[in-house]
Amino acid sequence: MRRRLLLTSAVLCLLLLLSACKTAPKPPQETSQETSQETETLETLCGEDYQTYLADTILMQMGNRMEKTPEVRYFPIEENAPLTDYAAIDETTAFHVNEKGNVVITFPAGTVTDEANGEQSFIVARP
Repeated sequence: MRRRLLLTSAVLCLLLLLSACKTAPKPPQETSQETSQETETLETLCGEDYQTYLADTILMQMGNRMEKTPEVRYFPIEENAPLTDYAAIDETTAFHVNEKGNVVITFPAGTVTDEANGEQSFIVARP
């Protein structure tokens, strides 16, 4: 009887250990997204002609926003000037890639519109 009890206890302990191993959290690993974002550039994400593509897309979005919210005036549209007169679109441009894989460029307040309008973010689909 005692032998059977010991054997049953051993089997239960083994089952508990095995189940604990299956549900134990895995140690954090460096994700490929973290390492790939370090090497991604606007050129690799949007192509060789990224400056024109991004400037044209952002200007279009500015125009659309001005139609919907006339009190917000974007300097490049108002002055019929290139976006690059107000903000750099080059290797120094800060950006991130959102969860849908789109490029997000945010200009500080006062860069492309009145400072009172705050920072301005533009989501640009990758070509």
